[in-house]
Amino acid sequence: MNQLSSLSQKTTKVCFAIVAGIASTVVFSSPIHAATLGQNLIVNGDAEQGEGDPIGNAVGDDIPFIPIWNTTGDFSVLQYGATGFEFTNAFGNVVLVRGLPDADSPGPSDRGNKLFYGGGERASSSASQLIDLTSLSSIIDASRGAFNLSGWLGGYTDDEDNAKLEITFLNQANQPLGIANIASPTAAERNNITGLSLQSVDGFVPVGTRQVNVLLNMNHVRGRVNDAYADNLTLVITKVPEPSVSGLFLVGASCIMAWQWSKKHRVLQ
Repeated sequence: MNQLSSLSQKTTKVCFAIVAGIASTVVFSSPIHAATLGQNLIVNGDAEQGEGDPIGNAVGDDIPFIPIWNTTGDFSVLQYGATGFEFTNAFGNVVLVRGLPDADSPGPSDRGNKLFYGGGERASSSASQLIDLTSLSSIIDASRGAFNLSGWLGGYTDDEDNAKLEITFLNQANQPLGIANIASPTAAERNNITGLSLQSVDGFVPVGTRQVNVLLNMNHVRGRVNDAYADNLTLVITKVPEPSVSGLFLVGASCIMAWQWSKKHRVLQ
């Protein structure tokens, strides 16, 4: 599709760690909705709810309201094809900012009209939401809950501003049981091209999980604005099938045959 497509698997950055022995309680906001198997649990993960910044420099009260998400800093939503803006740098030169993500930029084929954006200030920002997994507790506690976390993440030209999507699994007492995350490619990995690439990670939901906190970090490194981008964020939990009786029989039969062959081989020696 484009130069970023081949980077999808190579640039996926994954971390999944079981956290044990944590006595302190992590405080999160109240869960906003319950979970359903096989469906995307991240609400407004495509940034389509609400308005979007048509220019790319909105700050403070000018930032469009973003439904569902709890935001920090100048986290914002940008319209695809935003016009860009101009500013005067420290040397008194007028700098034009153009070429923001549009319909033709590398990114999801099913993109809507908007995407998540780090914001119009020289600072990092974030957005989060909490999901209730109580309805899936019997599946999770039987070690049969599998998850897939994915999203389109990226940046602007050679800027190193970057996006990181992280989930934290929490028990009934809001204590963390494990984390998983994906991150955007570096500027070099996307060949200094403005756009987004698909990142994804699979794993199992830790036993005892009752909630999951979704956190989208937009990390500013340099530049007039925070040019970290994200779109089409998904978290899907599915039920792992139980091993079939026939499958278990074949495994058992194979073990017996291997043992008999090994025994015969030792006798012949």
